[in-house]
Order: sequence, then structure tokens, then C-alpha cells
Amino acid sequence: MTESNLTKQPESDMEVVKVQETENTIVQGKDRKTNPLFLFMSIGSFVYAFFYTFFLYKNNSGITYPFFIGGTCLFFFLYLKKSGITAKKFSIFPLISLLLLGLGTCMTDSYVLIFFNKTGIFFLFFYLVLHNLYQDKSWDLPKYMGSIINLVFTSLAYIFRPFTDFYAYLKNKTADMSPSDSLKKNKIKSNLKYILSGILIALPLLFVILLLLYQADAVFSNMLDHVFDFDFYIDFEDDIFRILFLFLFAFFASYSIMSRISVHNLKEEIPDKRTAEPVTAITFTSLISLVYLVFCYIQVVYLFGGFGTLPENYTYSSYAREGFFQLVFVCIINLLLVLMCMKHFRESKILKGILTFISLCTYIMIASSTYRMLLYIQAYYLTFLRVFVLWMLFVIFLLMSGALIMIYQEKFPLTKYYIITVTVLYIIFSFSHPDYWIARYNLNNSLSQSASTQQNPESEYQPTSTYNDYYYLRRLSNDAAPVIFEKAQELGYDQSIWFLGYSADIVKANSDWYHSASYENGYAQDYLPQKLSLRKWNLSRWKAINIYTDYYHSNKEFAQEITSFF
Repeated sequence: MTESNLTKQPESDMEVVKVQETENTIVQGKDRKTNPLFLFMSIGSFVYAFFYTFFLYKNNSGITYPFFIGGTCLFFFLYLKKSGITAKKFSIFPLISLLLLGLGTCMTDSYVLIFFNKTGIFFLFFYLVLHNLYQDKSWDLPKYMGSIINLVFTSLAYIFRPFTDFYAYLKNKTADMSPSDSLKKNKIKSNLKYILSGILIALPLLFVILLLLYQADAVFSNMLDHVFDFDFYIDFEDDIFRILFLFLFAFFASYSIMSRISVHNLKEEIPDKRTAEPVTAITFTSLISLVYLVFCYIQVVYLFGGFGTLPENYTYSSYAREGFFQLVFVCIINLLLVLMCMKHFRESKILKGILTFISLCTYIMIASSTYRMLLYIQAYYLTFLRVFVLWMLFVIFLLMSGALIMIYQEKFPLTKYYIITVTVLYIIFSFSHPDYWIARYNLNNSLSQSASTQQNPESEYQPTSTYNDYYYLRRLSNDAAPVIFEKAQELGYDQSIWFLGYSADIVKANSDWYHSASYENGYAQDYLPQKLSLRKWNLSRWKAINIYTDYYHSNKEFAQEITSFF
């Protein structure tokens, strides 16, 4: 069978003309650099910018946040469909993780968790983008990080693409018109030009007039507040510019990022860098291993076994309660050391054995650091940093386990394992609301401390002093409000300064302005927090507001005392 028989031939001269016209149109389009996705990207970016502004303006952790994340993912998958790209199966994991992180953001009041949530959302989203646009099976974490940084910063070069794509689109449309259509088009463009000129003249005048009328009449200003505010209160003079800026930022950012990812110029192949002489690695890892051998022996004998003679002026409890932060950093160094050796040095059985030994020593260091931290917490109670360190030690343990498997199984999907492990463990950590458990543990110990001391007066593990860091409890987020109000009543702290201050902070954090005292049923309404609007609804803040309000109405003495904080 010849090649001519395999190719379908045109059945008439008319078909030949149509094929030639189509080919010419494609070539002309290419010459003009017409973006085939211009309409989708421009309209989509406009809609996205509108919802971005509505969802996020002065609202970094409300109920709209998961909808914003869901809309962002939907926009990306529609882009894939328009581009003729089928989403990969593994996309379901980052997609679900993104939605959970968005949901977790509107369920917590902790600024630390909100920051970590948004950081995770940023990297997971761009991982989702890269995973679907490139063959990333052999990519490692440094490759992903470098590619994400590349996409974000090089997208700035596409910031003016909406204008150039719009010009090319209009020029292409005009070239394809008949003479009569072209005349109509020119007439429409002429009228449009005059209309736009009128709008440009009207806008600054209209703004000045509205501003003057806003200040001139209370009824008119109140109407504008309701028209231009998402939550029925806005400073029209200041916020209109911020809203406009946020809208334009979202529009140009989304369009420029889509324009950037449309250019598939990232290198997919990762060269094999395992070319270095393993003797070098064997030398320095052997020296490090000797130090680790001595250190781990000391941990087993002195720390875990309780044998041996400690240095002067050291008790066993003071020895055990220090050095955990340093050990955490050493564990991280060990993990990076193992990964670096596997990536840059040629295969060697001796090197594998040494790396295995370093991995096992890391397990002992993780256990040592965990044990020291637990003893430290027993003496000095919980803080967010101490809880986070314990979480991070568990994460390092699992990451080191993955590296240990990789030493003997080169095809083990280490990068995917790391992404899944860190993401799942962080989502669990975020949804657990650490501030709640910190407050519960510390206040429970405050309640039972005197009895415990009486039962074991000679124990060297007793806390160094009665728990009195109530200033730290006051700085906890609204995640801790349920347990703080519960335990404050139980311990008799409900009239204490720190508890009144924490309660006042709930009111101030959820009130945009104060007004003159008004009384209802004998209570000053100034000292009640505002109800959250639907757009800004947040589970943790909603619980705190309800708990405070119920307590305020049920405890007249508290209602009188709280006034001194406003």
C-alpha cells in the first residue's frame, strides 16, 4: 500500500480551496502571534479576579477561603481541558489536600497555622501545575522548587500579555472580515472610541462628586456604604482603591501565570549526577560516623540507661532536659547528607553501609531529642514551638525511613513519598488546633499541681515552679477559647487580669469600630463582639464569640469587670 493511498485526498476543487484557506488562516494567525486561548483566559481571569476580590478582601481566613481554593483549581483544570491536556491520576491527591488546607484555614484563628496553610497551598498548587504539564516522574524536590521559582518570577515578563493578546485578537478578526463587515466594524470602533472617551472623562469627575456628596449627606453616605461593601461597612474613601488594586492584581497575575505555563520550556530530563568518586564520600561519612558512634553510645548509657557519671553541677533531670533543638538540626543535617550522597556519588556497597549506619544513628538522635523534649515539657509545660518540634521529629523519622529505603531500592518514588508524608502529617497537625491542647495541658497541670507535689515532694521531675505564664495563654488564638473559659471557671481564674484581657481581645479582634455606650437588659452592648458576617465566618472565632457572649450575659460580675479593658 503506497503513501498516497494512506492519505485521504480532497474530493473536489472546492475542498482544495477550503484547505488552502484554512492553512493560510493558521499561518496568518501564527504570524500575528494570536493566542488561541485569549477569550478563555481573558474572560476567565476577569471572573477569577472578581471572586478573588470578593472572597479575600479584608478576609484572609473566612469561609470563602476554601471556595477561593476550589475556584482556583477549577480554573486550572478548565485551562487544561481547553489546552487539550488530560489531568493525571495523581492530581486527585494535591487537589484534595488543597481543599482540606483551604477548609482548615477557615476553621482556625491561629496566625501561625494560617501562614503555614497558605504556604502549603502555594507550593501544592504549583506542584499540581507542574505535575500535569510536564513529565515529572524523575523529578526530585530541588527540581520542583527550582521550577516553581522559575514559573513565579518569569511570569512577571508576561504582565502585559493581556494588552498584546487583545491587540492581536482584534487585528486577526479585522483581517478575516469582508469589506462590508469591515466598514461596520470601523463604525462600531469609532463609536466605541467616543464612548470610551466619555467614560474616561466621567470617571475622575464622578469620583470627586461621589466623594463630596458622600461627606455632605448622611443618608447618601449610608447608601454608598451598603452598595460598595461586602460586609455592609466600608470606608469608601480608602477602600475603593484597595478593592480596585486587588482586582487588577488578581486579573493580571492569573493571566500572566497562565501565559507563562503555556510556554513549555522547562527541561524535563534530570541528568544523572552520580559521577563523583565514592571514596571521597566514604572518607568524610566515616569520620562523621565515628563521632556519631561515640555520641549514640553516650545516649544509650547515660540518657536511656541512667548509668555513668555526669559532669559536675549536673542532675540527671537537668542533663536530660537540654540539647533537643541542637539534635533536631543534626537530624536534618543527617537527612540532607544521606540524600546528597545518594544523588552525587557513584554506587558503592561500603558507602551504602555507612549511610545506613548514619540513618540508624539518626533514629537514636530522634529518640534522644524526643525524650529530652518530653522531660522539658514536663518541667516547663507546652508552647506552640515545643509541640511543633515533636511533630517535626516524627516527620524527620518518616523522611529518614524513606531515604533508608532509597539506599537499597533505587526505583522507590522518594519524591512522591515525601510530598504525601509531609502533606498528610501537616493537615493532621493543622486540624488538631495545637493552641487548644496547649491551653488544656497547661491549665490541667495548674489544677493538679499542688496535689502532685504533695504526693511526690522529692521527685526531681517536679516542675520548677507553679505554672504562672498566663500572659502566654492570653496570646493564644481563639482556638483555645473553649478550654480557657471552661478551665478559668473551674480554677477560679474568671476574674483574673489575664482572663479578662484574653476575653477583651476576643471582642477587639471581632469588632471594627466602637460606639457610645448603649444598654440592653442592664448590659453595655459595647463590650460584646460583633456577629461574624457570612463572608468572614470562621469556625474558631464563631465559637469564641458565642462562648464569650454567653458568659458575659450569665456572669454580671464578669460583665462589670471587663469594662476596664476598653
